[in-house]
Amino acid sequence: MKLRSWVFVSAALIAAACASNKPVDMDEPRRVVGTENDVRVDAEVLGDTLQTSTVISLKYDVTNNRTAAIAVADLVPYADYDPDTRIVTINLGSEVPGKELLPRLISIPPGGKKSFSTAAHVNIIVGDSAPTPLTRYPNALQIKLNFLSDTKPFEQLIDIPERGVHNPQLADALFPTWLDRNETVLTNSLPMRWSAPKEMLNPFPARRRRP
Repeated sequence: MKLRSWVFVSAALIAAACASNKPVDMDEPRRVVGTENDVRVDAEVLGDTLQTSTVISLKYDVTNNRTAAIAVADLVPYADYDPDTRIVTINLGSEVPGKELLPRLISIPPGGKKSFSTAAHVNIIVGDSAPTPLTRYPNALQIKLNFLSDTKPFEQLIDIPERGVHNPQLADALFPTWLDRNETVLTNSLPMRWSAPKEMLNPFPARRRRP
């Protein structure tokens, strides 16, 4: 069962996916890529360390090789941690709309590409009890992009100047359509190092010997 690091402020309408002028460096070794149904994501992860609480900065490009436009929700990214695979997943966009607050949607035209930069706050719980020598720590990171495959039903939110709109009626009306039109692209995983406080790595200090 995945443990969600709750960085995703429900009102995550603070522009997280800020448009960047610089595309991802394709020669950067710490780069991940994912392609699904003619949509491609290239991401450059800045940093190689995970902690119980840390901020991961990244740049990413979304390339639309389809014959129709797609749209990505402009939201603060959030992170999931799966202890079974030991992978942290940074989620871009959203699988569902808000209940009352609807995010701005950034459109990417057919054959187009847009570059973004953002940061995800990652909180990781590695266990319900004190760590032991057998505790499995996170060791990899991947990116998951959620995008809408059809922009027509969401024209009221496409490239609007506001970060989001408060409209519970519209949110309720768009809910089933959003779920139906949502698609995902998952990148490959990138190795990461785990860093934790000494007391967490060695919770059982050696006993003093009597003289």
